[in-house]
Amino acid sequence: MSAVIRKLKPYYESLIEPLVNYFGNSGIHPNFITLFGFLSVGIGSVFIYTQNYFLALLFLVIGALADSVDGSLARKTGRVSKFGAFLDSTVDRFSDALPFTAFGVYYASVKDEVGTLLAFLSLISSFGVSYTRARAESLGVYGLGGIFERTERWIVLILGILLGLVKFGLFVIFIGSSITIAQRVYETKKALEDEK
Repeated sequence: MSAVIRKLKPYYESLIEPLVNYFGNSGIHPNFITLFGFLSVGIGSVFIYTQNYFLALLFLVIGALADSVDGSLARKTGRVSKFGAFLDSTVDRFSDALPFTAFGVYYASVKDEVGTLLAFLSLISSFGVSYTRARAESLGVYGLGGIFERTERWIVLILGILLGLVKFGLFVIFIGSSITIAQRVYETKKALEDEK
Protein backbone atom coordinates (compact mmCIF):
# COMPACT_ATOMS: atom_id res chain seq x y z
CA MET A 1 0.00 0.00 0.00
CA SER A 2 1.40 3.39 -0.97
CA ALA A 3 2.12 6.04 1.66
CA VAL A 4 -0.72 8.22 0.36
CA ILE A 5 -3.30 5.43 0.58
CA ARG A 6 -1.99 4.47 4.02
CA LYS A 7 -2.50 8.02 5.28
CA LEU A 8 -6.00 8.22 3.83
CA LYS A 9 -7.10 4.84 5.19
CA PRO A 10 -8.14 6.09 8.68
CA TYR A 11 -10.34 8.78 7.11
CA TYR A 12 -11.96 6.26 4.80
CA GLU A 13 -12.58 3.86 7.69
CA SER A 14 -14.30 6.65 9.63
CA LEU A 15 -16.55 7.28 6.61
CA ILE A 16 -17.68 3.66 6.35
CA GLU A 17 -18.05 3.22 10.11
CA PRO A 18 -21.81 4.02 10.09
CA LEU A 19 -22.32 1.34 7.44
CA VAL A 20 -20.28 -1.16 9.46
CA ASN A 21 -22.33 -0.31 12.56
CA TYR A 22 -25.58 -0.76 10.63
CA PHE A 23 -24.60 -4.19 9.34
CA GLY A 24 -23.31 -5.15 12.78
CA ASN A 25 -26.59 -4.19 14.44
CA SER A 26 -28.52 -6.03 11.73
CA GLY A 27 -26.69 -9.28 12.46
CA ILE A 28 -25.41 -9.64 8.91
CA HIS A 29 -22.47 -12.04 8.69
CA PRO A 30 -19.19 -10.68 7.24
CA ASN A 31 -18.95 -13.64 4.86
CA PHE A 32 -22.30 -12.63 3.35
CA ILE A 33 -20.88 -9.16 2.66
CA THR A 34 -17.83 -10.78 1.05
CA LEU A 35 -19.96 -12.88 -1.30
CA PHE A 36 -22.34 -10.00 -2.00
CA GLY A 37 -19.38 -7.87 -3.03
CA PHE A 38 -18.16 -10.60 -5.36
CA LEU A 39 -21.61 -10.85 -6.94
CA SER A 40 -21.66 -7.08 -7.45
CA VAL A 41 -18.28 -7.15 -9.18
CA GLY A 42 -19.49 -10.01 -11.36
CA ILE A 43 -22.56 -8.03 -12.45
CA GLY A 44 -20.40 -4.96 -13.02
CA SER A 45 -18.09 -7.01 -15.21
CA VAL A 46 -21.03 -8.12 -17.35
CA PHE A 47 -21.87 -4.46 -17.88
CA ILE A 48 -18.23 -3.80 -18.80
CA TYR A 49 -18.58 -6.36 -21.57
CA THR A 50 -21.85 -4.79 -22.78
CA GLN A 51 -20.21 -1.34 -22.55
CA ASN A 52 -22.78 0.04 -20.12
CA TYR A 53 -20.19 1.90 -18.10
CA PHE A 54 -22.65 3.70 -15.84
CA LEU A 55 -24.01 0.44 -14.43
CA ALA A 56 -20.54 -1.12 -14.52
CA LEU A 57 -19.23 1.68 -12.30
CA LEU A 58 -22.20 1.43 -9.97
CA PHE A 59 -21.75 -2.29 -9.32
CA LEU A 60 -17.95 -2.13 -9.19
CA VAL A 61 -18.10 0.62 -6.57
CA ILE A 62 -20.63 -1.39 -4.56
CA GLY A 63 -18.33 -4.41 -4.78
CA ALA A 64 -15.30 -2.39 -3.71
CA LEU A 65 -17.26 -0.92 -0.81
CA ALA A 66 -18.36 -4.37 0.33
CA ASP A 67 -14.76 -5.55 0.18
CA SER A 68 -13.69 -2.75 2.51
CA VAL A 69 -16.59 -3.34 4.92
CA ASP A 70 -16.40 -7.10 5.49
CA GLY A 71 -13.13 -7.07 7.41
CA SER A 72 -14.17 -4.15 9.60
CA LEU A 73 -17.51 -5.85 10.26
CA ALA A 74 -15.77 -9.09 11.26
CA ARG A 75 -13.55 -7.26 13.73
CA LYS A 76 -16.41 -5.22 15.17
CA THR A 77 -18.70 -8.21 15.70
CA GLY A 78 -16.01 -10.60 16.91
CA ARG A 79 -16.46 -12.84 13.89
CA VAL A 80 -12.86 -12.84 12.73
CA SER A 81 -11.96 -16.36 11.62
CA LYS A 82 -9.33 -18.15 9.59
CA PHE A 83 -11.97 -19.35 7.16
CA GLY A 84 -13.28 -15.80 6.75
CA ALA A 85 -9.77 -14.60 5.93
CA PHE A 86 -9.34 -17.49 3.48
CA LEU A 87 -12.70 -16.81 1.83
CA ASP A 88 -11.97 -13.09 1.55
CA SER A 89 -8.56 -13.65 -0.06
CA THR A 90 -9.94 -16.24 -2.47
CA VAL A 91 -12.90 -14.09 -3.51
CA ASP A 92 -10.58 -11.11 -3.93
CA ARG A 93 -8.57 -12.96 -6.57
CA PHE A 94 -11.70 -13.73 -8.60
CA SER A 95 -12.99 -10.18 -8.11
CA ASP A 96 -9.69 -8.88 -9.48
CA ALA A 97 -9.92 -11.17 -12.50
CA LEU A 98 -13.49 -10.48 -13.61
CA PRO A 99 -13.24 -6.83 -14.79
CA PHE A 100 -9.96 -7.44 -16.66
CA THR A 101 -11.41 -10.56 -18.27
CA ALA A 102 -14.53 -8.63 -19.29
CA PHE A 103 -12.40 -5.93 -20.93
CA GLY A 104 -10.24 -8.56 -22.61
CA VAL A 105 -13.19 -10.48 -24.02
CA TYR A 106 -14.85 -7.26 -25.22
CA TYR A 107 -11.73 -5.94 -26.91
CA ALA A 108 -11.13 -9.34 -28.51
CA SER A 109 -14.71 -9.36 -29.84
CA VAL A 110 -14.15 -6.03 -31.63
CA LYS A 111 -10.65 -7.09 -32.74
CA ASP A 112 -8.91 -4.40 -30.70
CA GLU A 113 -5.54 -6.07 -30.27
CA VAL A 114 -4.02 -3.34 -28.09
CA GLY A 115 -6.99 -3.33 -25.71
CA THR A 116 -7.00 -7.13 -25.52
CA LEU A 117 -3.29 -7.22 -24.77
CA LEU A 118 -3.51 -4.53 -22.09
CA ALA A 119 -6.47 -6.23 -20.40
CA PHE A 120 -4.75 -9.59 -20.11
CA LEU A 121 -1.38 -8.07 -19.15
CA SER A 122 -3.21 -6.27 -16.35
CA LEU A 123 -4.84 -9.53 -15.31
CA ILE A 124 -1.58 -11.48 -15.25
CA SER A 125 0.42 -8.77 -13.47
CA SER A 126 -2.32 -8.30 -10.87
CA PHE A 127 -2.20 -12.01 -10.08
CA GLY A 128 1.58 -11.74 -9.92
CA VAL A 129 1.32 -9.11 -7.19
CA SER A 130 -0.89 -11.38 -5.11
CA TYR A 131 1.17 -14.50 -5.77
CA THR A 132 4.50 -12.95 -4.79
CA ARG A 133 3.12 -12.03 -1.37
CA ALA A 134 1.50 -15.43 -0.81
CA ARG A 135 4.63 -17.32 -1.86
CA ALA A 136 6.91 -15.09 0.21
CA GLU A 137 4.74 -15.60 3.28
CA SER A 138 4.91 -19.37 2.77
CA LEU A 139 8.70 -18.95 3.04
CA GLY A 140 8.39 -16.90 6.21
CA VAL A 141 8.78 -13.44 4.67
CA TYR A 142 6.04 -11.07 5.79
CA GLY A 143 5.15 -7.41 5.40
CA LEU A 144 5.85 -7.06 1.69
CA GLY A 145 4.58 -3.79 0.29
CA GLY A 146 4.90 -2.11 -3.07
CA ILE A 147 3.84 1.05 -4.85
CA PHE A 148 0.80 -0.50 -6.53
CA GLU A 149 -1.31 -2.93 -4.55
CA ARG A 150 -4.96 -3.92 -4.76
CA THR A 151 -6.39 -0.59 -3.57
CA GLU A 152 -4.37 1.33 -6.15
CA ARG A 153 -5.45 -1.05 -8.92
CA TRP A 154 -9.12 -0.57 -8.11
CA ILE A 155 -8.81 3.21 -7.90
CA VAL A 156 -7.13 3.36 -11.31
CA LEU A 157 -9.63 0.90 -12.81
CA ILE A 158 -12.63 2.91 -11.60
CA LEU A 159 -11.09 6.25 -12.62
CA GLY A 160 -10.21 4.85 -16.04
CA ILE A 161 -13.83 3.85 -16.65
CA LEU A 162 -15.18 7.10 -15.20
CA LEU A 163 -12.92 9.31 -17.32
CA GLY A 164 -13.20 7.24 -20.48
CA LEU A 165 -9.50 6.33 -20.33
CA VAL A 166 -9.82 2.58 -19.98
CA LYS A 167 -6.79 1.56 -22.03
CA PHE A 168 -4.59 4.12 -20.30
CA GLY A 169 -5.85 2.84 -16.96
CA LEU A 170 -5.05 -0.74 -17.93
CA PHE A 171 -1.57 0.35 -19.00
CA VAL A 172 -0.99 2.08 -15.66
CA ILE A 173 -2.21 -1.02 -13.80
CA PHE A 174 0.15 -3.25 -15.79
CA ILE A 175 3.18 -1.02 -15.24
CA GLY A 176 2.40 -0.37 -11.57
CA SER A 177 1.77 -4.04 -10.86
CA SER A 178 4.95 -5.08 -12.67
CA ILE A 179 7.02 -2.66 -10.60
CA THR A 180 5.40 -4.00 -7.42
CA ILE A 181 6.23 -7.58 -8.44
CA ALA A 182 9.86 -6.56 -8.96
CA GLN A 183 9.90 -4.82 -5.57
CA ARG A 184 8.55 -7.90 -3.83
CA VAL A 185 10.96 -10.26 -5.56
CA TYR A 186 13.85 -8.04 -4.47
CA GLU A 187 12.56 -7.68 -0.89
CA THR A 188 12.00 -11.43 -0.59
CA LYS A 189 15.45 -12.24 -1.97
CA LYS A 190 17.05 -9.79 0.46
CA ALA A 191 15.07 -11.12 3.44
CA LEU A 192 15.95 -14.74 2.66
CA GLU A 193 19.62 -13.88 2.20
CA ASP A 194 19.64 -12.02 5.54
CA GLU A 195 18.45 -15.21 7.26
CA LYS A 196 21.59 -17.06 6.23
